[in-house]
This record gives sequence, structure tokens and C-alpha cells, in this order.
Amino acid sequence: MVHVATTISTVQDIQLTDTIHDQLAERQLLPAEHVVDSGYISPARIERAQRVHGITLLGPVAADHSAQAKAGSGFDKAAFTIDWDNEQAICPRGVTSVSWTKLNIKDHTYLQARFAEADCRACPDRTQCTTSATGPRSIAVLPRPLHEIQIHNRLHQRTEQWRHRYAIRAGIEATLSQNIRAHGLRRSRYRGLARTHVQHVLTALACNVTRVSDWVSSTPRTRRRTTRFHALCLSAATT
Repeated sequence: MVHVATTISTVQDIQLTDTIHDQLAERQLLPAEHVVDSGYISPARIERAQRVHGITLLGPVAADHSAQAKAGSGFDKAAFTIDWDNEQAICPRGVTSVSWTKLNIKDHTYLQARFAEADCRACPDRTQCTTSATGPRSIAVLPRPLHEIQIHNRLHQRTEQWRHRYAIRAGIEATLSQNIRAHGLRRSRYRGLARTHVQHVLTALACNVTRVSDWVSSTPRTRRRTTRFHALCLSAATT
């Protein structure tokens, strides 16, 4: 099943995930699982897809971009324990944060836990925790449901089981490449969203027709029983 959406160039991919699900729901075509790349997924989208439509949204959640996580050493965000009931963070040394405030970063709500300067300055692991010469450590986490989704997915997507499951998406990359290289998908022949959308739909249709034609006319590498669909295509091609 192909869902074609056309937007202006400034709309980011991730903004379409919810729209696609809502439109599929209107047509009663919701999938049980939707496999996407990193441009279409976030903890908030995973939560909404499951809560609103019962869809399992599968894709790689963005990694922790902190200096500690990138270096692969020191205390990254995952090393801290979050005490949600008391609105505190506990560092690997067992020290508890002294403040808990809400932050708005790029239209997303975060909860920032900050530690006391005296605790951080005296800590023997300070160099593993922060690059600041004098300031205390602080961490910003998503609200609890989203934070737990983020932590779980980051750990799970490192496993062989997850990679094997996600491998099903590999086929779509070839489809995108064929549409871009053979059918000029990224170049609009018209002005206006409505006309460009028609071009996108026709491009997807042309790709499907080309693939069916190639499949029908190809010579099987091994002997196999002719499927009913293959026989129907052969019959249509000769009439």
C-alpha cells in the first residue's frame, strides 16, 4: 500500500506521520505496524500512534547526542536514575538533584534536573560527568511516558532481533531510488500543490506498472508453479 502526500518544501518529514495515520484511519486502512526511517519517528509519535490508532511505529529513535554519549565514556543521560514521584534525578554516585524545572526546547517540553555546585565540584568523577570548569551537571529529560519509550527503544534497537525486524524496510529504499532516478520524482513539472500531487500519484503508479511488467516478462531463475496472479497478467498481456 502506498500513501502519497505532497507538501511545500519547508514541511519536515516528521510532521506528516500523524497526518498519514489520521488519513489512513478515515479510509479504514490503518496498518498494525508502520515501519519508517528516523525522519518520521520520535517518542511522541510512537506514543500517539499507539494511543490514538493502535499502530506500532517501528523505526530508529535518535541517539543521545550529548558529549558523553558520543565519546562512549563518562556519564551520559542513561546513567542517571529518575525518581519521577519526587521529581529528582540521581547521579551514578548516588547524589540527588536539587531542582526540577520545565523547559521548552524546539516546541517540546523537557524536565531539567540540576545538581548542586558543591556536590559537583567535590565529585571525584567530575571530568567524566561534565566539561564545565565550575558549573554543576544538569540533565533534561522528556516527560515520563516519552522518556521511558525513548530509553527502551534506544536499548532495543541495538539488538540483533530489532535489526532483523527492521530489515523489512530495506525494499522501500530501492523503490525510492527507482522513482527518483527513473521517474524524476524530485523534480516537479508543474506549479501548485494540487498539480504536483497528481504528478506524484502518477509517478507511483508508473513505478508499479513498470515493476509488474518486469516481473511478468522476467524468466524465472528456478522452476516454479505459475501463480494465479502471474497467469492473469500473462493472459491480459496477450489479449
